[in-house]
Amino acid sequence: MSKPVIYELNGVSLPHDDAIITPQVAASLKRGNYERAEVLATPKFLEPEDRVLELGAGLGYISSYAAKVIGVSHVTCVEANPKLADYIRGVHEMQGLENTEVRNCVALPGGAKLNPDKTMPFYIREPFWSSSLDPGRDAIAVENIAQEYLSDLIKDAGATALIVDIEGGERDLFKGGDLGSVRKIYVELHTRYIRPKGIKACFDALSEHGFYYDQRVSHGGVVLFRKL
Repeated sequence: MSKPVIYELNGVSLPHDDAIITPQVAASLKRGNYERAEVLATPKFLEPEDRVLELGAGLGYISSYAAKVIGVSHVTCVEANPKLADYIRGVHEMQGLENTEVRNCVALPGGAKLNPDKTMPFYIREPFWSSSLDPGRDAIAVENIAQEYLSDLIKDAGATALIVDIEGGERDLFKGGDLGSVRKIYVELHTRYIRPKGIKACFDALSEHGFYYDQRVSHGGVVLFRKL
């Protein structure tokens, strides 16, 4: 029986899973540049006392890095893809982490109306990072996922920092609601999905909440906002 493949990257161990880790992702893990921008940026704004809420947790790599290597107080991962949510739980267990939680749900802005059954369709695509709430692109499966208001997730997690990578969902995420205890928001902007008007909407909403663009940490399409 062959030995299981484990990727070791910046102090984090990730088990191979054919259903999740594509050849492209595997190559990036082997080269050591998977989520490189985030690994370089997070130590610049996360501190040990921070409680992190991560939306769109992917493989659980950044959450594991934040909890294990940076040593933040707690990380709550929100992942809409149920298979990824299970994988992330396994990754956290592999690191021996006890200060993390994984929630399989979708975060909604404060002004959004919940569906009667408090679920909504999430469109699964390959590779996994193409999955989203957008029905307009080819999907291999559709899952009905629990809806949660962002403000409730923040309150439940006691979050002081948000890390957001949700394939265009950032456009409307920050409209209305209450960002409560959050003081730092690190978000990947997906211009190809939300277009310039969506970028402006995201900046405008965060400005209304009292956040400003932090040039020192931001790079390209990954932007840090801080509370004034």
